Amino acid sequence: MVEIFGKNYYLDIDGITKKCQTGNTVKDDDGEEALEINIFKYEIIKMCIDRVLNEFQEVDEGLGAFGTNDTTVSFKIAYNTLIKNEILIEDDE
Repeated sequence: MVEIFGKNYYLDIDGITKKCQTGNTVKDDDGEEALEINIFKYEIIKMCIDRVLNEFQEVDEGLGAFGTNDTTVSFKIAYNTLIKNEILIEDDE
């Protein structure tokens, strides 16, 4: 598990799919039915995940006041968006 802000988190992969579904089905190239997704939601969630996975830096607790976490606004928005949409889940174990 990865610790962020003192808590462990994981990504709910099935939650990503559920959040992006439109509820409609479409025919693919082979004539089979496939789920339709909202590509705008998918891309936003993908960008938020990318921002959280690539930008977070651990803070050395031993540095005290000098070890402040200077996260960017984009990281904070991505992190909060994933939490709010129940994609980034806090692990209780």
